[in-house]
Amino acid sequence: MRRVSPGSFARVFGQSDSETDYRTLPNHGHQTMATKATGFRRCSQLICQSIIWQILFLIALTISLFFSALSASEHMRYGPSPEFRAPASGVIGREVIEALGPVTSRDPGGERRLRIFMPADSPHIHLCKSVMSAVALGYPLPTLLNWSGEFNHPEWHFAGSHIAKLESLLAVIEELLTQADLDGGADEHDLAVLVDAYDIWFQLPPSVLIERYHRLNHEANERIRREWQEAQQNSTSSFPMSPPEQSIIVTTAKDCQPDWESGSDPHYSHWPQSPMPEDLYGDGTDQVLPLWFDPARKYKKIRPRCINSGMIMGTMGALRQALKRCKRKIETVARSGRQLWSDQALLAEVVGEQEMWREWMRELETTWDGTVSKYDFSTLSPEMRTIAAKALTGEQFEFGIGLDYNFTTIPATCSSEEDGSFIKFGDENAMREASLKAGVPNGPRIITLPEELQNQNQEAGIVDKGPLSNILWGNVPLYTDLFFGVTPVGIHHNAYINGLKPKRLKQWWNMMWFYPLLRELVTAHLQSLERVRPLLNIPLRRDGKTDVTYWPPGMQRHIKQVTVFEPATAEKPAKLTPIDWDGVCQKGRTPWYEEIFGDDNGPLQIEQLEKNIPI
Repeated sequence: MRRVSPGSFARVFGQSDSETDYRTLPNHGHQTMATKATGFRRCSQLICQSIIWQILFLIALTISLFFSALSASEHMRYGPSPEFRAPASGVIGREVIEALGPVTSRDPGGERRLRIFMPADSPHIHLCKSVMSAVALGYPLPTLLNWSGEFNHPEWHFAGSHIAKLESLLAVIEELLTQADLDGGADEHDLAVLVDAYDIWFQLPPSVLIERYHRLNHEANERIRREWQEAQQNSTSSFPMSPPEQSIIVTTAKDCQPDWESGSDPHYSHWPQSPMPEDLYGDGTDQVLPLWFDPARKYKKIRPRCINSGMIMGTMGALRQALKRCKRKIETVARSGRQLWSDQALLAEVVGEQEMWREWMRELETTWDGTVSKYDFSTLSPEMRTIAAKALTGEQFEFGIGLDYNFTTIPATCSSEEDGSFIKFGDENAMREASLKAGVPNGPRIITLPEELQNQNQEAGIVDKGPLSNILWGNVPLYTDLFFGVTPVGIHHNAYINGLKPKRLKQWWNMMWFYPLLRELVTAHLQSLERVRPLLNIPLRRDGKTDVTYWPPGMQRHIKQVTVFEPATAEKPAKLTPIDWDGVCQKGRTPWYEEIFGDDNGPLQIEQLEKNIPI
């Protein structure tokens, strides 16, 4: 061991060479107390340094393990990189490009059905309100999914019920598409709507929801077509793949959460920007506000461009394909022993991959020379490289999923807590005052009644007058987002800051326009009619030659009850089992009908039917 000079020790302990020669000390008894204390301090310093280095080593090891796990999760989520199956660069001919696109079938028009699904596992007054709002407006009665927790992942704890939301929807869609004896089966062009069961209220009729679904799809298809044309502007020949068409709509969120920490990776950086005006919220639009202790309101001025899975709506065929993609991801994760924490992030990952696929398709368009397109993986980001390589091996990434950027369906109220108000369109002064109070720049953005509500029944092509036929929509209070200038079809009560969600679920119920007439409307819509009214009849395409008529499901033409989906087992086929109102609504001692109707008229009696209710 290297010897240390007396001078070095002296300098360490603050003494001159002449004071003490520590090499000659036979024992510590000759040291002064001060010298001993100084030595102990030095010893303590060395020990502390050792501990610090150990802590730093553990931190470095933890970080290393974290990124290793992240890399492993990426590997498990996407599978082994398929890049070795395709050259890193090359050309792609017409036949290969055509094969990269999704297989779709053109809707021939005719008769279609609308089905409503709600994931719910127990009776509750909030579930009752969601269902009753749908019944009052004339929606088909919903089918409850995962009622007995059949699709839960117990080992995933709370997250298991979230993921079950998508798995149960896939299960019921597959059964309906393949089993004609299950409520008459379903066509792949029938519409399915999945809504959260405990915090969503409808306020406009189903015809408005269906009309807006078709309008949003048309607007999205036009945007995608323009993007396709811009990418191809330097080519003299038409690209051999048509632009994708939208058939699934998901409601939007202002904050892009959750992200990769949920076990899924949405790749939000590849998502398109909102097509809404860049000054939607005036100065500071798209800027996160410095509200560090208010995780919702700080996104108040962000134009929504990510998903909130409170509502998912689409054709049965398109939803089946997208949900199968989700299912494969769930199975891959389950085999690896990991967990997924969010149905929203899982669906967002499918959307993110779709957007990366579209981005790559547009890049191929830019190099199309009429015969081939050139590609080069080295110019792509790692995540896009994975998508492109897998696409060349035949994996599907296009599912026709888009977002309700316009807030026209059932938008989230989180981060929009003060943006809306209950307004009567016949009261212009109230509209101006509400817009001013909300801070809408440059005055009210909506004055007249939404087009779909003007002569609503006549525009819908409905000859038989239903319970809503005499409603004067301009004279009833409708919840309206004052910044978007739109009255949405429904309200999603997920505004949680300062306890807003439970307060609004309790206090806003009697503010809904239908509340004073709720018992009469519900009774009228539950009446079994010899002649069932269609929900909507509209032209499918702009040529006006092909119409589509939407009806309630077959079972509800005779028996109008909420049903529970019971998945198939080895012993019995899948079925839809009716459930009574107590089974849906009753929890606790207070009778559910007292809070729902608030009229002291006791239980619901279907015999009490009054048609053409004026208001």
